Amino acid sequence: MLVKQSYLGILETRTIDIKLHLGGMAYAPAVWLAVQEHVLRTANDNTNVNVTKYSQGRTNVNVTQRLLDQLDDAFLFNNFHFNRQSLTFIADLIRTSIDNDGNKDSQQVDAMVLVALYFYANGTLSRKITDLVGLDKTAATDAVKTVSRLLAGLAEKFITFPGSHNDRVCVAQGIKDLCRIPNAVGVLGCMHIKVTPPAENLALYKNSLDYNSVMVQTICDVNGNLLAVEKCCPGGTPAQQIWEKSVIFQHFKQGYNGPTWVIGGQGYQLSTYILPPKHPSKVKNAASLSYNKAHHKALSCSLRTIGSIKNRFRCLEDLGQVYSGTLDHIARVIYACCVLHNIGKKFSVPLPRELVPEPLHLVPFAAEMPDSATTISEAEIIQDDMIITCFHSPSDEPSQAAEAGLQGGCWEDDDDEEEGSPERRRHGSETLQTQEQES
Repeated sequence: MLVKQSYLGILETRTIDIKLHLGGMAYAPAVWLAVQEHVLRTANDNTNVNVTKYSQGRTNVNVTQRLLDQLDDAFLFNNFHFNRQSLTFIADLIRTSIDNDGNKDSQQVDAMVLVALYFYANGTLSRKITDLVGLDKTAATDAVKTVSRLLAGLAEKFITFPGSHNDRVCVAQGIKDLCRIPNAVGVLGCMHIKVTPPAENLALYKNSLDYNSVMVQTICDVNGNLLAVEKCCPGGTPAQQIWEKSVIFQHFKQGYNGPTWVIGGQGYQLSTYILPPKHPSKVKNAASLSYNKAHHKALSCSLRTIGSIKNRFRCLEDLGQVYSGTLDHIARVIYACCVLHNIGKKFSVPLPRELVPEPLHLVPFAAEMPDSATTISEAEIIQDDMIITCFHSPSDEPSQAAEAGLQGGCWEDDDDEEEGSPERRRHGSETLQTQEQES
């Protein structure tokens, strides 16, 4: 595939002949590295600053080189939760974004990036780090704001929903291999971040786990790549309301994503482009029970993805005070962390700690209110047809114990469940690939 991309509108247009496997990202790894190489070769590299290395992560020698190169690998990962290769890429990305400012040399940009990433990774600004990079408290605070704004501005380039047929097939195949649900091009969820809300709006920020938060809508694939992030709202906002106001929802309604859907929790209404679990009162057979188990397995991908983001970026444990009238300053930090999460995935950077999935926010099942594009009955027919085709087996009979567990709302992952034949995995009589190729 030929990719012709003008990198951030600054670098010259390059044509790269390479086969891409995007996996929900704007650039494949080889393209990212090629762009990085181009940045390093062509950018104005002002490194005429003599810095003394010392103590943790540094050696006691005077050398003229970029700040990142003066710190050892263990120090970089332990303090910033990224490895050298990914940190260099991030710093070069930021430097390119502010390339029009001639006062920013590579030393200054490295310092800004390290301070910002230390804040994202730890939730605080350490005097040890600000002294290390040579910034006072005011300059360090400004650096976090600047880097957050620049990274948030790159969200559309690094967090991309699968737009082509091949990308949709790739994401859908991963989900189908995991849980047998076909034609799903992402797993929908909401990430909650604890905040201190304005006193006059406390009720708006109280979420289903009984703490105050803001929330953003996320869509991910089975590998934990973010495909979409948008709509920073108070934590008490219904998920369905956020979905209906999102850009990705409008794209589905306008048919941009073909005959596909996303998998969402019980707080979302059933439609032809979103699949929630079956309400327990409507689970009448073994196929529906198997579908709900498979649905839970898919939904766990979203919980693990959100857990991994909060694992790497401890600032998201609590973003502090919300100011009346705007969530912009908080949203920029969240979007910046999401961009960095996808960069970390592409560079295969390990998590700094053991992954703990995000707790499930148990909300009531969404009211069955038909939207303008379809009726609930029509969507149920499509859903039931898929369930019968993909999950029905004449030998399957739900046991009393399974039914009791279902009514109690308890689900267990069935990792040993038979995947079924390709025929059973199909949605109706056509697969996503066949449907899109014929359309």
